[in-house]
Amino acid sequence: MSRPLPSGTLEAAVRAHFGLSQEELGRYLGLTRAQVAHLEAGRRRATPQADARLRLLARLLPPPEGTGPVAPAFAARPPAEAPALLLPDFGPLPAAPLRRRQRQVLAQAARLRWTLHRGSKGLALQQRRAWGLAELRAALPPPTADAAEQAHCARWLATLAADVAALAPTPAAAAARALAVLRLLALDGESAALARLLEKG
Repeated sequence: MSRPLPSGTLEAAVRAHFGLSQEELGRYLGLTRAQVAHLEAGRRRATPQADARLRLLARLLPPPEGTGPVAPAFAARPPAEAPALLLPDFGPLPAAPLRRRQRQVLAQAARLRWTLHRGSKGLALQQRRAWGLAELRAALPPPTADAAEQAHCARWLATLAADVAALAPTPAAAAARALAVLRLLALDGESAALARLLEKG
């Protein structure tokens, strides 16, 4: 899925607000994904029909661009911190194997934290897309639209709903994320315990 460009164009603002891809916005505007990319980069101008449709969506943006609501904050929460463990007294321990294991644990935790961070961004985008779809359904087609434009809006919204549903997280994906969070908590707990053992040594 294309990400919004930092171009400051109206096309990019609409896409970012509703969580649309360039292809999805292009379907509504009657343009290709590449044409939307050119519009966002300022290399092309929209056709009169595409411009009218874009202006309709722009009115749904929050002020100052439009009169629509501000989007809620969509962000997944970071995993909680592992509770401190009560360690038994192991007596004197050699530091080398503890340091080696600590480096391994820190590396594993960093990779897992990055994976969870990327997944959180995907979940936040999916939440924005579902919210955007509900907002668009409530506003489109406008009451003054002719029959052809109403049919176009209905087709586009149906396709967009299918796109959003296809990317919705499955129960298996939610379970995998929960297990990854548990693994990260275990790694963070082990890392903290190793640090305490090294301090004692």
